[in-house]
Amino acid sequence: MANLTSARRIGALVPATNPVVEPDFYRVMPSEVTVHFERMWNGTWGSQPETSTESGHRISMSSAEANEVEWALFGFDIGKMNEDVARGASALSNIGPDVLVYACTSGTWHKGYMAYDQSIAQLMEEASGVESITAVGSCIAAMKHMGSRKLSIAGPYRNYHLRNRLKPLMEEAGFEVLSADGAPWMEDSMNPREIDMDPPQAIVDFAAEVAQDDADTIFLPGTAWRALDAAEELEQKLGKTVITVNQATIWLALRRLGWTKPIDGYGSLLRSLD
Repeated sequence: MANLTSARRIGALVPATNPVVEPDFYRVMPSEVTVHFERMWNGTWGSQPETSTESGHRISMSSAEANEVEWALFGFDIGKMNEDVARGASALSNIGPDVLVYACTSGTWHKGYMAYDQSIAQLMEEASGVESITAVGSCIAAMKHMGSRKLSIAGPYRNYHLRNRLKPLMEEAGFEVLSADGAPWMEDSMNPREIDMDPPQAIVDFAAEVAQDDADTIFLPGTAWRALDAAEELEQKLGKTVITVNQATIWLALRRLGWTKPIDGYGSLLRSLD
């Protein structure tokens, strides 16, 4: 249907340090859909006082050491964050959402295989009784919908994690990954709040630089990365499909609600809703 017969609700779990998902969802969603968020606790990165029970979320290791630890992508323990998933999904279920979203990419691809991503969606469904999707699963579905085969990945992550965790997962999903490159500043970062400070034009420039000529699709993971604002310009610049994680998650959530009216301004994926 082009329009929904009644108001629908999306519930979304977001890392506590992520300030990008909410505005991205709010400005793209049609007025017939409301979005409601719950934050997954990932440590004392704000101004609140630290306590001994929460200190484990902040990782006391160097950036070099974190380059080879699967769960330390941003200086916090992703496993500890995911311990909050069932609570968050259960809390969101109280508003009667039509679909739940796990709005974090690295939180499920850091293991390097699809079964873990799928287990998070299952955990959410068991805790809430509501159909649930993940950001990674949304990206895979979006790429298959767009006919993607050969990928260049560009993201706000370390090369180690992109090439040894995300690349194998995407290959397991059936894609050929021609390249996987992390933004250079990320190689020395242990602060998750640095991700949202990267301006969209810097994302366009970086992705265009590392994209392979033979790739048909550029994949921009990272829900705190402001890549949604880069999608349209990057597609026009490269003549390739661009899939950003927030774009893909919005797309799949709307499809699950039955929304089919195209949305302009954020890349060809959202224009393909019809």
